[in-house]
Amino acid sequence: MVDDSRADRRLCRSLLEEALGPRLEFWEENVAYEGLKTCRAVAPDCVLLDYKLPDMTGVEFLDLLRQDEQSPPVVMLTGIANEQIALEAVRAGAQDYVIKDHLTADGLIWAIHTATQKVGMIRELKAERDQLARSLAEKEVLLTEVHHRVKNNLQVIASLLRLQADELEGTEAESALRDSQSRVESIALIHEQLYQMEDFRGVDLARHVRLLVSNVLRPYRDPERFRFSIAVDPIPLNVDRAVPLSLILNELISNALKHAFPDGRTGTVTICGKRRDGRVEVTVSDDGVGIRENVDPKRSKSLGLEIVNILSRQLKGSFELDRGDSAVTTFRVVFPEN
Repeated sequence: MVDDSRADRRLCRSLLEEALGPRLEFWEENVAYEGLKTCRAVAPDCVLLDYKLPDMTGVEFLDLLRQDEQSPPVVMLTGIANEQIALEAVRAGAQDYVIKDHLTADGLIWAIHTATQKVGMIRELKAERDQLARSLAEKEVLLTEVHHRVKNNLQVIASLLRLQADELEGTEAESALRDSQSRVESIALIHEQLYQMEDFRGVDLARHVRLLVSNVLRPYRDPERFRFSIAVDPIPLNVDRAVPLSLILNELISNALKHAFPDGRTGTVTICGKRRDGRVEVTVSDDGVGIRENVDPKRSKSLGLEIVNILSRQLKGSFELDRGDSAVTTFRVVFPEN
């Protein structure tokens, strides 16, 4: 107990001895600084604290006491029945507030019991929170390692496909293997983003599109003849949506570079992505030679377009071709955001 009134200290000791008997251990100080030293030395179960002390207020005492990691519960004692003082004491960290004129053994024991119970619950919650934080940190490390290993394994597969394609240069098999290599790398990019980011919940579509474009351009000896216009909002996508969309974009961008600009022709590929009414709309356009009128992208025998159709359905979305009135060809994919 920290109180400058000897009579009040005697009264509280007497009331507590009446209720607790020989179980009571009671330390008392009449000034705040000595009270702080005793609290830190003996680590009491509870502190009875006078609101007005000779060297500081009870609120100032609480501020100093709370700097300790395991500060004990505090019951503030005052001779003034004032709601403002009670509110100030609780805000400063006191667990309960008792008016000296109304002190009884039962009332004092109840206040101490309530205060210690509150602090005990707070400490348990903090311990659980710390345990959850440690568990979450461990899971995040594990997830990072999983995504890293998946990315590395996919890169190994892509490298094997590239090596096999190098041996079949100039054949249709080489082209098919290069396409497969590009598809595997588009998935690897998703896992690379996930392990590099602190948030595992989603992939930033805008960032991913730029990485994907760089990856698709890499095999071309003259990439400067292609211009890219990218207007994609920073839309977060979970892995279930990011992987199929990445494969779709890989197919559409690759098809544009292969077929829209033959014989060294230059041109622009435009990629747009935005949210609209709870749906995500992604378009890939080019100003190349266009697509033949008799080609229906939903019934095409092209493996690339067949992949796009299958993955669009997986996204519970739609895939369509817009030839438009101009020389621009646009492929559009729309799917629910969640």
